[in-house]
This record gives sequence, C-alpha cells and structure tokens, in this order.
Amino acid sequence: MKKLMLYATCIIALTACHTKATQPITDSAAVYTVPDDKAITKAVLDAYASITFAKGDTPNYEAIKMHFIPKAQLINYSTDTAEVFTINQFVYLYRSFVEADTVYAYSEKEIYGKNEQFGKIAERISSYKAVTNSKKKDTTETGVNSFQLIKTPTGWKISSIIWDVEKKGLKVPGYYLGK
Repeated sequence: MKKLMLYATCIIALTACHTKATQPITDSAAVYTVPDDKAITKAVLDAYASITFAKGDTPNYEAIKMHFIPKAQLINYSTDTAEVFTINQFVYLYRSFVEADTVYAYSEKEIYGKNEQFGKIAERISSYKAVTNSKKKDTTETGVNSFQLIKTPTGWKISSIIWDVEKKGLKVPGYYLGK
C-alpha cells in the first residue's frame, strides 16, 4: 500500500508540473503587439510636425510644448558631450536658431520607427531626416531619436528625447531604417 501511495504521489506531482507543448505562447516577442501603437506613433509624428515649417511660414513655438510633459528633458548627444535641455530651453534655442540663422524652412520627418510599451510607459526609436533651408546654406541631417513617452489623462506625451546624428564613423544602421 505504501508503494502504491508513493507511485500515486509521484504521478500526481509529475502531471501537475507538465505543461502541454500545444499550449499557445502569448508572452513572447514573436507574438507581442504594442497595445497603443497607433496613438504612440501619432504622438511622435505630431511632435515632428510641430517643429516643421514651410517657406513663408513661421514655427508655432508654443504648439511644440503641447506634445511634451512640462518637465520633459531633451538630450542632444550629437557632440562629444550630452547637452540636456528642458522643453522651454529647447523651444528658446530652436527659436534662436531659426531667427539667427535666418532659417526660412525646416523639415524633420521620420524615416522609420518602432514602438515598445508596457502599461502607461512607452519608447519609440525613430530614425529621421532633417532638412534646414536658410539664407546661409541648406543642410541635411540624418539621425536617431529615442523618445520616452507616458500615457496621461489627455493622451500620450513625450517625457524625454535623446538623439544623435550621423557623422564620421557613425552611420545609421539598416536596423534603424527598417531594413
């Protein structure tokens, strides 16, 4: 009888630990979809659109701020040292750049982007191309932005951006271009 009880206990224990191989996997990168993918993408594309302006127009500097939380950080790593700005400092510097360099058109557009989300936090890696048209000279820049976003009662807002640009020895890899 003791042997029978031991065998029964072992069988029950083994059966309880066994999972069926046919059980669907629902928590893997292969099947994960970003719940708020469209809304996160829209928040980022709207931020790009807010700093873009055509010849004959001027940027709406106050509108830029509405895509960010009030304490957002913007970190430019295009030089050897990270430059950290608040959203107000960024808008001030952007305005100074436009006015001092006599920029008459600016366009920054996403080339490729990918979202990640967990609950009310998200990240979007976004490669971009920026074109500046000014009286001094026209320039083109390609780089990568890392946007961090939070879901607020009024929708997704950017809490920070970190960016770097292509330069000698640093090219945007195909991975960030959707290739």
